Amino acid sequence: MIIRRIIAGVLVAGAWVLGLCYMPGWMLFGVLLLMSCACQNEFYMMMKRSGFSLSRNCGLVMGVLWMTACYAYPPYAARMLPLGHQTECMLLVVLVFGVLLRVLFDSRIQKPIEHAGITLLGFFYLPFMLSFFIRLAQWGAVDRFEIPSARVGVYLASYIALVVKIGDVGAFAVGLLAGKHKMCPRISPKKSWEGFVGGLIASMLASVAMIEIAHRCAWVPGGPLKSLGIFHALALGLVLALVGVLGDLVESMFKRAVNTKDSAGLLPGMGGILDMFDSLTFTPAVLYFFLAWFVGQAVASS
Repeated sequence: MIIRRIIAGVLVAGAWVLGLCYMPGWMLFGVLLLMSCACQNEFYMMMKRSGFSLSRNCGLVMGVLWMTACYAYPPYAARMLPLGHQTECMLLVVLVFGVLLRVLFDSRIQKPIEHAGITLLGFFYLPFMLSFFIRLAQWGAVDRFEIPSARVGVYLASYIALVVKIGDVGAFAVGLLAGKHKMCPRISPKKSWEGFVGGLIASMLASVAMIEIAHRCAWVPGGPLKSLGIFHALALGLVLALVGVLGDLVESMFKRAVNTKDSAGLLPGMGGILDMFDSLTFTPAVLYFFLAWFVGQAVASS
């Protein structure tokens, strides 16, 4: 089981890195959209198998519309819209109101609060949060439907995926070899405090390594990462690792609530797509807002 999990993880990671390096922007968006839809669908199917009322198709359509809108209008290009950045808020209002109207006018829905709540949870938990991968990939974009050819944003997406996933591997390895004290037995009985610490250290080292590569290799499109020093590299690696663990525990909480081990059985030894992306759910937003704040601070002080 462990060997199958490692092999599957290496193959998935290799395909992801190759895709980030060589896919054209529109194809990269398509892959991100498919991954988001797959994660959201697995979440809805988990809930549905446990008897929860929800609207899977409505939630998936919301996710596709939101991800496409993010791709169509990067933050800078969104200024060209009549309402500017407020257009995103307007779109969210329309999507949420649409779900409530769907529940209101469908007489077959017996549990309207549960139906609307689970449907909206699936949207905000997955495509809304994962859309920050698109925001990172679009770093520096000025036109609609653009992922810049300089690939600064692609390096940012690679950075966060590597930092978080190396943390996962470090936690798994240390927990397997030396894990004795259970971290959260009620939600995830296999996680240990020893593995948790090992994962944090692994993520911090990966963060330092990737930021040092951005500093020392002129051909690496590090973008805002080139402005970070060793302290920021360590701190960012620590924060991303912590948020990644919390994302993993959130999905474990959902799976525990519906009494299932994996979100699906697509990947040998790893479960479903959602099981692979759980630790990456919230981290893109953390990195995006940190870099936006850090770059803004640097501009303000210059």
